Amino acid sequence: MFLGTHEPKLDEKGRIILPARFRDELSNGLVITKGQERCLYVFPSGEFSSITDRLRQAPVTEKAARDYMRVMFAGAHDEVP
Repeated sequence: MFLGTHEPKLDEKGRIILPARFRDELSNGLVITKGQERCLYVFPSGEFSSITDRLRQAPVTEKAARDYMRVMFAGAHDEVP
């Protein structure tokens, strides 16, 4: 888990520059997805897999669960820094 609020910085090609203190933890891959209130969520790949496993246990008959999964997964991109 990453703590704090970080204003995004972009390089000349429009890529997000990750804070240096998080780079080691993200070096094996990361997932960026839409968060709440116009935020981006950044997860190490392993943590995103754990979150995915937990969300899959939610009942698909609940609209709130489906809506949350739709937002979480539809905007997700896996990357390697």
